[in-house]
Amino acid sequence: MPNLPDDPSLLFIHQLHHQHVRDLAWCCFSAPMMQELPGTATQIFPFQQPCSHTGFTPSDTALWDWLRTLDAAPEALDKHLAQRKSTRLGIYYEALWQFYFNHHPQWQLLDYNLQIDHKGITLGALDFLCGRDGQYFHIETAVKFYLCNTHSQKDATEWKNWIGPNNNDRLDIKLTHLINHQLPLHQFTQTQKVLHAKYPHIQNWHSALCLQGYFFSPASMCLSPDHSHPHHGHGYWWHLRDFLYFLQQTAQTETVWTLLEHQHWLSPAHIDSPDRLLTATELSKHIQSQLEKTKKPLLIAALIEMNSITKTVWRESMRGFVVPDHWPDN
Repeated sequence: MPNLPDDPSLLFIHQLHHQHVRDLAWCCFSAPMMQELPGTATQIFPFQQPCSHTGFTPSDTALWDWLRTLDAAPEALDKHLAQRKSTRLGIYYEALWQFYFNHHPQWQLLDYNLQIDHKGITLGALDFLCGRDGQYFHIETAVKFYLCNTHSQKDATEWKNWIGPNNNDRLDIKLTHLINHQLPLHQFTQTQKVLHAKYPHIQNWHSALCLQGYFFSPASMCLSPDHSHPHHGHGYWWHLRDFLYFLQQTAQTETVWTLLEHQHWLSPAHIDSPDRLLTATELSKHIQSQLEKTKKPLLIAALIEMNSITKTVWRESMRGFVVPDHWPDN
């Protein structure tokens, strides 16, 4: 079994019982993908800072208490999420942040997805306009999953070598668009007119980026792009033939697995029913069948058993993509 860098910083999320609340907690406490965007004054959000070498922990006790209260009575969050018109993961991620900004007592949500038009042309949309402690922020949000398309540690530092699992996205293209268009959108002349008309009392907007997700290295490696956060989410990826061989080597171990459905790609997997667990042999059959049908990468997680007084749960210990043998060329 490949070893991930020691990162117990998100284990506390497993104390939460409700999937949506665990995902919201992941948004609040998981490290951003990038530590900085060179050449910009953009602030990186979430604003919590690592309090130890292990990364982000619930040192913000007020935020953690708010999440635990929400976990005990998640109806408002469930109702909010049920209003979504799309099942896309990015929409779900934005909806979680919309709930956070709208309900957390330290924040004020002024506007969401504010579209800027000029002479019949849409210039873009501002994801979130928020206030906190007398400061006002234009915050762009995105959740991403990038696989490193090189085994070279030097080449892995280049943004262009990190691509989306379906080969339709690339880190350098995304960050360039953020830097050149999305993040400075609030500074455009037409946007300034709209903002002044809606919020004449606000003279200064800070730009912030909330980009979270996971970087996946080739199996047994640990690679990162330039300017990435030292505690970013991490996983591995395998071509199908390599992963099947890997499973053969682990077939006699006690490792159990699960296939992560798209809507469960955010927080670490937390399973309380053995019916959702797969042995290495069962996983092998599943992924071969699905990849043959869909030709699309699959996200899997290895799980470890955790026993408590009340029940047994299995939590994620490692995650990774299994991709077709000719990926990314197919």
